[in-house]
Parts: sequence; structure tokens; C-alpha cells
Amino acid sequence: MVDLTAGKYFIQNKLNGFRLFYNDDREELGCFDGQMFEDQLWFISKKSNGYYSIVRDRKHLCYDGCALSMTDVARDNSLWVFEEDSESKGFVRIINKVYNDYVFYAAEEDELNGSGDENDDQVWLLIRKSD
Repeated sequence: MVDLTAGKYFIQNKLNGFRLFYNDDREELGCFDGQMFEDQLWFISKKSNGYYSIVRDRKHLCYDGCALSMTDVARDNSLWVFEEDSESKGFVRIINKVYNDYVFYAAEEDELNGSGDENDDQVWLLIRKSD
């Protein structure tokens, strides 16, 4: 497991360079590969037992076993662990506490979701934004 300092991060996919975003006005969660915008900044904070919350616009990234979404209420399915990728130093896999699935983004299908199978599209770079 990777120990992170609480702060604002861009979450960028290693395979395709897309960054995770959430736009509260449009209620849209997805990935974007262009310029870095404010809606791509996530606040990551440590909770308990090595788990973290991933928050944007006071909403928590969560996973129900079928889809990623945003929720107003923090629950166990909105807790995550960051595991260092064994093949790429400095990169992580983001794993849901409840379902033990990895966050992935498949650019060709424009699909952001979770999966229990390990694939290259599940490797992410956390880029800390200085305050």
C-alpha cells in the first residue's frame, strides 16, 4: 500500500494519459485528455486502516460493484486503497475497499469503471498540486 499525504491531486491514467474529472454542474464523472482544468482536481485524505477518500465538490467517489459514481454520503464503498504498481515505480492501482476492484479507464470505449481483473488501463499517476 502507498501512504499518501492529504491534498489535491490530478489522477492520470498511465496507459492513455486521460485524467479523472467530475463536474458537479453537469453531474458528469469521466476522464479527459486535454488541458488540466479545476474539475480534474481531487482531494485525497486518509481515513482509517490505510483507506482513503477521493472527493471532488464535496462528493465522494464510490463504487457499487457495477459502476463508479459520486455520492454525498461517505460509506465503505467510497473508501479506497492505493497499491503501488509492481511494474511501474511511482504509479498506483486504486482499489475499492468493499469490492476489491480496480478503477480503470478504457479510452477506446470511453469507459470508466471497476474491474477485478488486473489490466494496464488500471494504472494511475497521482500528481500532487502544490498549495
